[in-house]
Amino acid sequence: MELDTNRLKKALQINDGEVEEVLMPEGLWGTKSGDYQLCLVGRFLSRRAVNFEGLCASIRSTIMPVKGMEIKQIPPDRFLLRFNHVIDRNRALEGCPWSFEKNVLVLSGIGENENPMQVDLNWCEFYIHVHELPLSRMNLGVATFIGNKIGRFKDMEIDSMGCTWGATLRIRTAINVELPLPRALKLKTTTGEEHLVTFTYEQLSNFCYLCGCLGHITKYCPKQFEGGFQDPSMDTPYGSWLRAPVSSKVRSRPAKIGSSQGQSAAASSHREPSRRGP
Repeated sequence: MELDTNRLKKALQINDGEVEEVLMPEGLWGTKSGDYQLCLVGRFLSRRAVNFEGLCASIRSTIMPVKGMEIKQIPPDRFLLRFNHVIDRNRALEGCPWSFEKNVLVLSGIGENENPMQVDLNWCEFYIHVHELPLSRMNLGVATFIGNKIGRFKDMEIDSMGCTWGATLRIRTAINVELPLPRALKLKTTTGEEHLVTFTYEQLSNFCYLCGCLGHITKYCPKQFEGGFQDPSMDTPYGSWLRAPVSSKVRSRPAKIGSSQGQSAAASSHREPSRRGP
């Protein structure tokens, strides 16, 4: 029987007066297990049940940790990944977004004082292409500003000379997966200039063309059941055009857990350009 701790606490209706307060021996709380630094906690953005055994096999064969790993299911919808070496752990985290059966696997590290059920799994990092930005404004300051407006800026792609140039600005940003994917942003300067920039996403798996959210496809969108809903037919607010091609400069990493393409990509070695963050 699955233990639902939240329902248990509610059923117990614990009051402060009935909870014993105990003083822990000096130094006991400071004795930490190093395992948490080797762990990642994750969840899938899908309404369907995930085959746990199939998931474990696919993760191992795609991430391919050199020193091995273990996976534990945490009901109702979380997974705990424990790596045997921090390099494998970091490579798995930096390789996000991963996907399984075309659904995103959100991964996060665990803080020193966090329980796996308390970790915020509403954020996932993507490489995002910023379009229609003047070349003269493709710098760290602008990249940081844009990244933090649509999510949480992590870094940007720069070349060996410390510059970025091209048709688009490529940034690494964590996006709130509970919200629609940002499509555009209107930048207004203090002099009154306006610049509309649009976004596309590398390694973007299933998402809804009606509401722009990850985790379900269009035919399962809750919007269809709202009063007054009008079917836009093919003229949806979101579409496949939100997908950006993976940069040929970025190191090869699997886009899909369990895919043969992902396995061959993970086995090859490519040099990644320098990136910069605050």
